[in-house]
Amino acid sequence: MNLNQLGWSDYFQNAFNSLDREDLIPARVIRQNKHQYVIHDGRTTRNATILGRLLYESEDASALPAVGDWVCIEPFDEDQAIIHEVLPRFGAFFRKEAGHVTRKQVIAANIDIVFLVSGLDNDFNVRRIERYLVQATSSGATPVILLNKADLREDIDDIIKEVKEVAGDVEVLLISAKEQRGIDAVRTFIHEGLTVAFLGSSGVGKSSIANALMEDVVQRIGAVRDDDSRGRHTTSHRELMPLASGGIIIDTPGLRELQLWGDEDDLQSVFSEINELAAFCKFRDCQHESEPGCAVLQAIEDEELDAARFESFKKLKRELSFLNQRQDEMARLKAKKREKSFGKLVKEINRNNPKR
Repeated sequence: MNLNQLGWSDYFQNAFNSLDREDLIPARVIRQNKHQYVIHDGRTTRNATILGRLLYESEDASALPAVGDWVCIEPFDEDQAIIHEVLPRFGAFFRKEAGHVTRKQVIAANIDIVFLVSGLDNDFNVRRIERYLVQATSSGATPVILLNKADLREDIDDIIKEVKEVAGDVEVLLISAKEQRGIDAVRTFIHEGLTVAFLGSSGVGKSSIANALMEDVVQRIGAVRDDDSRGRHTTSHRELMPLASGGIIIDTPGLRELQLWGDEDDLQSVFSEINELAAFCKFRDCQHESEPGCAVLQAIEDEELDAARFESFKKLKRELSFLNQRQDEMARLKAKKREKSFGKLVKEINRNNPKR
């Protein structure tokens, strides 16, 4: 294996050259466990840790290495290395960290194609697909929707129609990893040097699809619960895996929830038909609630726009608005804290060096 097969490109070569560090070599993060990493430099797989300076200077944890990142390392043993720098990403799949904190979490970095996997069992939810599409829009990757477990449904035509109505120009593939149906269609998206990631809830079959592509059982597969079709999180970590036929896949743990991290431009892109309708509203600042001459509400009344889709749009918009408000608030608090620290420093200097 060489760097190009791992996804190395001119983009990363130029970033690496700009560092002008002959003592470092490039490598890609293929596995992560907190601040412990497994990296591959095209020849050797090594365990790696972060240089203390890098850990200290990173104001945001999302700036630290993640699976898929290209890093600059200093090998110091046959299987050990220190990570000195993280090369700039061309994109990443983020989400808001679960809980009440307002921090973004990197799920995977430098992805060319993101497969959004949805299982056609009891847990199928087209509203969840919309949420994943919004987040995928900001990732820099090309999204492809995989509808897995086609062997469980008889109303396939209705399902595909429903998904395509929210997918826009995004490709939708019907597959069954269990029956190996549609796997060749997935393979057509994966080429040497490209990185693809599988994202979706627990139990949708991401690991089964990865195994089918690898033509080997590389990821553990667990049964889903019969009552709600939820999985058992058999994939417990993110890992980058090269395919013998070329290309790299990243399987990820099932996400119990995908809290958005992005801006309203991503939302408008996924719900473009609502944005187009809004241009015909009587008032430019129409909130599409009860205003007279609202083209969006009229489209719902005329059954040209699905009311459930519009409710989903409003819910996601509120979520992003709240996130942006929290980010602004956090930025103000950080700025205030810096100003306070600087003021204390100035007072300390004046106290130690009184004017004569």
